[in-house]
Amino acid sequence: MNTISKLCCGAIMVMTCETALADCVVGGNSNQNLGTFNSNSISTGVVETSFSSDFACSGFVNLLDFSEIDATLVAADFQLTATNGDAIPYTLYTAAERTDPFTLNETVSFGSFNLLDLLGLFGDDGTIPIYLSTGTSNVGVGSYSDSITIFWQWDYCSGIGLSGICLGRDEGSASVVVNVQLDVTASCSVQTSDVSLGTVSYLGDLHSAILPFDVNCTKQLSYQYFVDGGDNFTNGNRNMVFGGESIAYKISATDGNTAIGPDVGASVAGVGIGNNQAYQFLVETLVEDRFPSPGLYADRVRVIVEF
Repeated sequence: MNTISKLCCGAIMVMTCETALADCVVGGNSNQNLGTFNSNSISTGVVETSFSSDFACSGFVNLLDFSEIDATLVAADFQLTATNGDAIPYTLYTAAERTDPFTLNETVSFGSFNLLDLLGLFGDDGTIPIYLSTGTSNVGVGSYSDSITIFWQWDYCSGIGLSGICLGRDEGSASVVVNVQLDVTASCSVQTSDVSLGTVSYLGDLHSAILPFDVNCTKQLSYQYFVDGGDNFTNGNRNMVFGGESIAYKISATDGNTAIGPDVGASVAGVGIGNNQAYQFLVETLVEDRFPSPGLYADRVRVIVEF
């Protein structure tokens, strides 16, 4: 009789129970830079940015347990103000969609959320972000700031067992003051149009036209403007050309005597108002005792603003 022996290899599995812990932390007063923008972007459109609320929680809440984080806006002027009194209005939001403004004394609740909700609640730096959109405003160069106070309250499961059971809760409240700042830099733009001196047959007669243009520079910004020498500047003169011939002309102030350009050494000074300022120069042909060949004589010049 044969005896069949079986060998068995057994293993003992040891089960352990670990906990996931979480805490909420409110930072102290902080300074948050919203960025740098030129004055034109502030005066003509909405600037959208965000900043850290200085409120962060580590770990994650229980999937099944009630958790809540509340934020109350305690103080805000809703305008970023410079030392010269200029101000930029703004609106606060607690969501990136910016559909529901965060108003004074309003409490926004971020809870009763689950694990996935919490993962998307905090920004890249681990804190809950606050979103800010500016209104349009004609302002000068400078730093614009405001202080925003938010009161935070929280109550959520801070310790989670392996089976998902809440092992403890983290409850608390605190206020945080966030000083936000936005910097405005100078900007200028110029708009002009083509100029026609009409039909010229004899250059012994003076032919003239007005060159109109608009300059839009930052409020209270000092600048200088002039017209360059054009594409055909030779022997100290601007020239309109056709084929191998040319007609010399000059650009001056409307008094006809003050030369303008071709460089900043012959420029006109101005101070910006944050809106279009209308200017004019006088364009005149130089007097010559000759009849130019028929054709379209042209040149291209640039109105230049330095600031």
